[in-house]
Amino acid sequence: YDVFFWLQEHSWEYGFIWRYPGDKTDLTGIAEEAWHYRYVGKEAAQEIYEQGICLEEYLELKEKENTL
Repeated sequence: YDVFFWLQEHSWEYGFIWRYPGDKTDLTGIAEEAWHYRYVGKEAAQEIYEQGICLEEYLELKEKENTL
């Protein structure tokens, strides 16, 4: 399990995000999957990590930014 803790803390540095965190199940519609990571690029991954949001929240923010 040590690798999962490392991934949660460092995957964003390589452009990956933890796709289905347990505290975001209501937004993702998927129960926590500790092994599920997705490549989104370093810039997006850093924003998602620093804001503590999931991909759905990130995409919603970007959509709002584009409509301004």
